[in-house]
Amino acid sequence: MHTTLGDQKASTIAVEDGAIIVRIAVPETAQGADVDQAALLQFAARSDSFQGFILWQRYVAVYRVWEGKVAAAVDAASEVGVDSFSRVYDPLCQTAASYAVLTGSRQFTAERFVDRAISMMERVPELGKLMRDGVLTPGWFHAALAQTEGVLDEDVLAVIDHEAAARLREMGALSASRVEMTVNGVVAEYDADAALAAREAAKVGKKVVTAPVDTELSELSVTAAAEDVELAKKSLDTVVEGVCEGDPRSKQVRRSDAAIARLRGVPFTCRCGEDDCPARLSEEEIAGRASKIVLHVIARRESLEGDSETPAFLDGFGPISAEHAREVAQRGDTTARTLDVGELMNGTAQAADGYRPTAACDTAVRALHGECSVIGCVEAAWNCDLDHVQEYDHADPAAGGPTCPCNLVPRCRFHHGLKTHVRGWVDDLIVDATGVVWTEITTPEGITVRARALNSWLVPELGLLPCSHPGRVVDVDAVDVGSGPVRPLTRTRAKHRYRMRIRAANRRARAGVPMPNAEFADWGEPPF
Repeated sequence: MHTTLGDQKASTIAVEDGAIIVRIAVPETAQGADVDQAALLQFAARSDSFQGFILWQRYVAVYRVWEGKVAAAVDAASEVGVDSFSRVYDPLCQTAASYAVLTGSRQFTAERFVDRAISMMERVPELGKLMRDGVLTPGWFHAALAQTEGVLDEDVLAVIDHEAAARLREMGALSASRVEMTVNGVVAEYDADAALAAREAAKVGKKVVTAPVDTELSELSVTAAAEDVELAKKSLDTVVEGVCEGDPRSKQVRRSDAAIARLRGVPFTCRCGEDDCPARLSEEEIAGRASKIVLHVIARRESLEGDSETPAFLDGFGPISAEHAREVAQRGDTTARTLDVGELMNGTAQAADGYRPTAACDTAVRALHGECSVIGCVEAAWNCDLDHVQEYDHADPAAGGPTCPCNLVPRCRFHHGLKTHVRGWVDDLIVDATGVVWTEITTPEGITVRARALNSWLVPELGLLPCSHPGRVVDVDAVDVGSGPVRPLTRTRAKHRYRMRIRAANRRARAGVPMPNAEFADWGEPPF
């Protein structure tokens, strides 16, 4: 029995004759112009894929030890009337104590290890298999495990475990935030009562605490409702936006100074030191910027009306329960706007400027993707630019990419600039035959990573809508060079056509290949 490690087809992990055999192909690492950069990057990024399998086996092993101690405790209780389960030295404590001695760890750390092993085997076995198969890293698995801790009903938990694992297997490339948001969304949908109880319990946990950082600094931490924290952060940003370009502080330092100044009731000032500083930091100017703050929550109509428990999505935070969304909708400062997906059938670009999307199109794209479309980036969708995947041709709009959900993604300023200014970065957007929207990023080394749109579960209709823009097949090799020694294409158009070739090659390469990007060995049920 064996499986392939990540995307490295020559690397495998196998269980043979009671031994775990890990084989990892090591690329040539000597310096030189001929080094395979793609192989080196894949090795650097994915050669630790076996760690989830090893940890899964370790959890199984310590779970069996715990099972034995539980059985012994049950026998002792029936024979001599000793209830070990209500004592300090219960089976979990005893198992952890032995583990702690062997690993040189604290009792608390050892008990957490044993507790996670029990949870993996008894509470979320399907999520555990994702770690075993290399889909989840150990860190991602632990984050997913934490999201399910509040679910007490065993039958509901079994459904959550199965549904969350199924969604994660089908998402393509993953990141820590994508794993947490996916599992959190499933928990909020299938255990609304637990989500409500957790929210009520959390309200009691609102607090302000301080902790020393070093000899000069302390940390101030405020725990509050998710939407209020997001609004507070946006409010701080409106304050620090008023400093002039000569202010020497980083944005984070300015935020810290602004927060303390506002809490103390003293003015926040620019540190440029110039007498004629053009900073805009009067109360009127700050209030004017703050009046434009908008916090976006995307929710299904049926969830707001109480007919469904489908979670909503809070921009910059992630999924929130339907009950939480209903509370936000009832706030006095909330404005509800209906997104009629049918409006997209009538046009997705502004009539006066085909480069700019309509308000409905803009909202739909940001709602679908939830954050920057580059895997690993967690910049909120409404903080991002909307980028045309296939570049918009201002000279000949019909020859370029359309302004349409099928060709728009949110992209943070850093990744937008990376695509624009660094040769070799190519993205793509694909809507498959079932209406699922996928994004792809190809690095300059030629490695392509594919991921499902983060919020496909929330707005599945978008991938099923027929596009209203006219299609046009562009012959990327047809270049009219004219009769003189002039550049046949501007540098920009040449770059766009280069990317079109790469996208076409990627699409030909994946023809007939199923969207999920991992293969899993059918090992049956544990133990192996």
